[in-house]
Amino acid sequence: MEKTGDIMEKAGAGIRLVSYIIDMIIVAVIDAILIFIFMAFGVEYLAASIIGLPVSIAYFTYFFGNGQTLGMKAMKIKLCGTDGTYPIGYGKGFLRWIGMLISGLVIYIGFLWILIDKDKQGWHDKIAGTYVVVE
Repeated sequence: MEKTGDIMEKAGAGIRLVSYIIDMIIVAVIDAILIFIFMAFGVEYLAASIIGLPVSIAYFTYFFGNGQTLGMKAMKIKLCGTDGTYPIGYGKGFLRWIGMLISGLVIYIGFLWILIDKDKQGWHDKIAGTYVVVE
């Protein structure tokens, strides 16, 4: 793992939201394709739709672990550790995915926290010890 510079410009909520929307579209397309394939082999829709959870876990853990999701890459932002490490690795990537679930549990307050936090961290960032920074 390498260290990024000491001074990192934290990404704001708007650009992070756009990157997340891009990621969710990608995950939804992957889910839809897999559901279609499973249903083509006779699996019922409800059973086939369960594929969404492992797809989300795999997508976000992999790309968080490597420092950028495809949405982040498109918006020119990246994920690093609060100590400046980049990339953060798969363990922290998975922890951040768990943190995203927690951030969304109560009317998305963990995501809204980005708007008021001095370091622009959501709960998921605090849980995983990460910042989203401008490239």
